[in-house]
Amino acid sequence: MLLFIINKEKNAMGLISNTKWVGFSQGFKIIVQLLNIVVLARMIPPQEYGLMAMALVVVNLATLVRDLGTSAAIIQRKELQDKTINAVFWLNIFMGLGVCLVVVLISPVVSSFFNQDKLVLILCLLSLSFPLGSSSAAHLALLERQSQFKKVAFIEITSSLFSFVVAVTLAVMGYGVMSLVAQVIVLNLMSTIQLWLASSWRPSFAHIWDKAELKSIFGFSANLTAFNFINYFSRNADSMIIGHYFSSLILGAYSLAYRIMLFPLQSLTFVASRALFPVLSRYQDEPEKIREVYYNVLYYILLLVVPLMMGIAILSKEFVLIVFGDKWAMTATILVWLAPTAIIQSILSTSGTLFMSKGRTDTLMILGVLGALLQVSAFMIGSRYDIVTFSQLYFIANILNFIPVIVCVRSLIGFSVVAFFKRILPILVSGALMVGGVYWVKTALSHSLTTEWVLAISILCGMASYTVAILLIDKTLRTTLTGVVRRKKKALI
Repeated sequence: MLLFIINKEKNAMGLISNTKWVGFSQGFKIIVQLLNIVVLARMIPPQEYGLMAMALVVVNLATLVRDLGTSAAIIQRKELQDKTINAVFWLNIFMGLGVCLVVVLISPVVSSFFNQDKLVLILCLLSLSFPLGSSSAAHLALLERQSQFKKVAFIEITSSLFSFVVAVTLAVMGYGVMSLVAQVIVLNLMSTIQLWLASSWRPSFAHIWDKAELKSIFGFSANLTAFNFINYFSRNADSMIIGHYFSSLILGAYSLAYRIMLFPLQSLTFVASRALFPVLSRYQDEPEKIREVYYNVLYYILLLVVPLMMGIAILSKEFVLIVFGDKWAMTATILVWLAPTAIIQSILSTSGTLFMSKGRTDTLMILGVLGALLQVSAFMIGSRYDIVTFSQLYFIANILNFIPVIVCVRSLIGFSVVAFFKRILPILVSGALMVGGVYWVKTALSHSLTTEWVLAISILCGMASYTVAILLIDKTLRTTLTGVVRRKKKALI
């Protein structure tokens, strides 16, 4: 019994430590990305951003080819041999080099598809990120498996900061979209060098292609890889379709709105998923424990994401005008629909961690196919109209995709949909009250104050109204916060 309690406390401390360092790293990267978006958006016009978004349709494959899902298999395995890591490393190397070559060869075709001659050079330069990223994937997986998130945090922070400085310097010198290209290459180069220095593991030239080892992990990683590729196409189909049917100007405006939408996913969902995966993998045979952790994680993610995204939606015009300037006005109309989409995606994104920790990547792949079909269908229909309708249909597709995902989660861990919605109902009600209050304040002040003052006062009123509402409505949250305050007081005595 005592041993059980000790192990339980160690696992809890591991999760807290993982979350702390992943959260610290991701928080710093979010700050850098905020500065990156605001500073570079004022230096680089929407058309140039659109060019980069077109190129990233292809280059985002670097994240997938970086490890083909095999890094997740390294983390998830209970017992791990050196020859398995070696086989994974060399597979990633070959795939990274192969995809680099393919991107260079197809760059003229991509350029023709988007009708942008500049894309050939941009893609050839960005293709360097493929072998760079794939050469350090195994090292990163080993550090995460060992819960060395402090080291990973340092690497990610320094790489993000240095690449940001390079991008801003080049943008000031007038290099335009090339400053964004350099940022991607420098980020991958810095990360790779530091990961090799941080990890003691080194590859061996013996058994470069170990069929037995690769076959043993493909049961896990093959489905995960298929899901990642499907997820890639569903997440990048919008850029492909907008770039082809609309223009680089519209794609630039949409791309900025999409990056703003990704902030809660990157800052909260990503942190939770990354820190939870190695811990939940240890609880594979304890559905009650997984269910408890999953409930709590979703609640606290939504506690922050709902007011943030609802606030951005209602204040999108003022926010974009003040932060980015008049040339990004189109982004504001797109944000009205992408912001609430982020709320749904914050729930959907965390589900992947559950399926991976339970080894059910087959279900994850099926859900990925369904989600991709819904989103691509919405994009194709939206391409016949305008960018606002396009964004509205994207929102609807996410609502429809939410249903089968929750059904599968319920089947996997005994997830109670009714209990979950009862738990988050105070958040939704508080968010709705906040939106009503902010809209009233914004309307009342818009004729007598400048846009800057309207935005500032509306944000303060929104924060105050949401905080008061959630504390009055949610008894469980009040009890939790009261307990935290009491423990803090006792610690100070």
